[in-house]
Amino acid sequence: MAKRVNPMAVKTNTTYDVFEAARELNVTPATIRNWIKDGMEAMTSSKPYLILGSAIREYLRSKKAAARRPLKDEQLFCPSCRTGRKPVGMKVTLSAVSPKTDILKGVCQRCDGTATRMISHEQHQTFASIFRISAEPNSKD
Repeated sequence: MAKRVNPMAVKTNTTYDVFEAARELNVTPATIRNWIKDGMEAMTSSKPYLILGSAIREYLRSKKAAARRPLKDEQLFCPSCRTGRKPVGMKVTLSAVSPKTDILKGVCQRCDGTATRMISHEQHQTFASIFRISAEPNSKD
């Protein structure tokens, strides 16, 4: 599983070489070089290559945004399939996560794995009209 790199680990107004950037982000120098080949902005006219912290942050944020997979209303996220899937029979269980959020859990139609979706209390009515919701036995509801 790929680790997530924190773009806030670098300072925007600082210039980094490949090794410094790798150390700050806890990745290998080869990873930084691959990011440069992939399109991360860097000053490559002379060696060592220099990279602005703001360029690193922008690159990492754009990669994260490109990787997002928004779910349709009738879908839960299945980590095994790595995409949104409808639950079997549109049956889900609801359990509280925090005072403002709940989690819907269902069984993926494709792989029979557990698929989930976080929702706010304001979204209960919307999802109650889509799914057949039952409360978990040890839920506070």
